[in-house]
Amino acid sequence: MKRVIKLIVVGLLIFSFAVVFANSGPVYTTGLPSSGILAVDKNSPIEVNEENLTFDFSGEEKHYAPIGIVTAEYEMVNPTNDDLLVQMAFPYIGNLGSASNENIKITVNNEQLPYEIYLGETIKSNVYINSEETKEDYFDFEEIIGTITNDIYIAENFTIDEIGILYSIEVTPKSDEGVEIFVDLTFDNNKTKVFTKGFRGLRRAGEKTIIHGWCREQSTLDIFVLGEDIDFTVEGYTNGTRSEKTSLFKYEIFETEEAVKTYLLDTLRNNSYVSYDDVSDIQLYNAFAKVLDEQFTNNLGYCSDDEVLTYGNLYRMITLFYNIEFPQNSNKIVSVSYQTDGTMDRRRTKEPVYTYDYILNPAENWNDFRNLNIKIIPPEESPYVVESGIELNKEGNIYTASIESLPEDDFTFTLYHKDKVTIMDTFEKEISNFLSYFFMFSPIILIFVFIIVIVLIFTKGRKKKI
Repeated sequence: MKRVIKLIVVGLLIFSFAVVFANSGPVYTTGLPSSGILAVDKNSPIEVNEENLTFDFSGEEKHYAPIGIVTAEYEMVNPTNDDLLVQMAFPYIGNLGSASNENIKITVNNEQLPYEIYLGETIKSNVYINSEETKEDYFDFEEIIGTITNDIYIAENFTIDEIGILYSIEVTPKSDEGVEIFVDLTFDNNKTKVFTKGFRGLRRAGEKTIIHGWCREQSTLDIFVLGEDIDFTVEGYTNGTRSEKTSLFKYEIFETEEAVKTYLLDTLRNNSYVSYDDVSDIQLYNAFAKVLDEQFTNNLGYCSDDEVLTYGNLYRMITLFYNIEFPQNSNKIVSVSYQTDGTMDRRRTKEPVYTYDYILNPAENWNDFRNLNIKIIPPEESPYVVESGIELNKEGNIYTASIESLPEDDFTFTLYHKDKVTIMDTFEKEISNFLSYFFMFSPIILIFVFIIVIVLIFTKGRKKKI
């Protein structure tokens, strides 16, 4: 009997934990709003005769929500008797890795057009659209145009041409186990700033700083010093706790002079995580010099390469800037194509709904805008548009709409695995939530029951002996 009870309890415990883990995924992730092309000059005479806007999810690529390819194709007209050179911009939210994204393509009459990349401010958090904030806040025309600049960032802790001393420590382990290199240094953060590369550990105590990094093969660890020079010592240990010293390595220190801009750009362009080849030196320097400057201020004069490189993953406003020539009384087909990611929401339904936003306000800056045509090719797993800011027609598995002028509101639509969200879908979610909570706490209940059963068996056994 005891064996049976034990097996039942253990089985229920395993089942309970399995259910909890099976339902541990996110219930809500916020996607990125998309946008169209805007004119840099608000007084541009160029007119948009037609825009064909396509959302294609047939590739079935997925993040938390299906990833689609947005193509905004414009028929643009120069109605004047003058030849025009028109400056245009395409703003989007992404990280710096996306600035060289092969999925971004701008064409004029089917010929690919080169563009310059301008980096704006980082978005406050990974929840891009939150509560009272509107999507238009991130696509404000004046603010976006204001980011198109090559002015040099002015730092508080250094100048762009300031010369620093670079100590490159070349470490060669003598065993296959490698070595943990510890460097002890002391500096006054009011007089000295230290930027390191290759170190992964840090301890601070007043003016004393200990940095360390693991070297399994021949490696180079950098200490870049701005301001007053520093003294430091180098030691090797078998682990990161600094408990066992080792001599199974050799090292050599090379001392050179480098300008801040040169060393920072070399660090960024030679990193092994993200390619910044398509970003100009000035834009790259401005973005990361600001990070380095803030880290020096907030971290008492110290910064590591990891702390700088991490900022490349943060989302920011990025603007692609380009020029198009329009002969007098001519028209051209201008197209921009890129990836879009939606908001995944399963807070009220068992299966998620996916919402996508397209910001239309840049179109208001053209001299005239007519004829917006929309096409949505849904993904196989969520083939139905259950909500839309513009009335859509369904033709087979494709949704379309055509309107003669720009709508008052931006375009939003929602995909779902069924043709409508019903009360039953909401009820299923409530049942799923209840079961999740029940099984989350069932181990505690079962343990309590198990203890009671053991106590009863033990008590019954004692009574029989008496």
